Amino acid sequence: MEAREKKKSVFERTMDKFELPGEVLADLPRVTITGGSRLLLENHKGIMDYGAEMILVAGGRVTVKILGQALEMRAMTTEALLITGDIFQVEFLY
Repeated sequence: MEAREKKKSVFERTMDKFELPGEVLADLPRVTITGGSRLLLENHKGIMDYGAEMILVAGGRVTVKILGQALEMRAMTTEALLITGDIFQVEFLY
């Protein structure tokens, strides 16, 4: 085993071996914003609060706070949420 490989943590080695994104193993959400009007939130743990100007989503070790206007949840699965509207701000609350 190379010296660099030995220095990697168990977390990093697992990530590499199974080709998993780090946020999945770290129990963190992945947020993708497109054009300021569409937000895809993957690896969520459920909705905590929902309104037209603010949505709070449990994200494992963090809470994701989405602020905007005319916010709507367009689709929801156990793995992902699709939110549309005028998205002004996304905060990660630890």
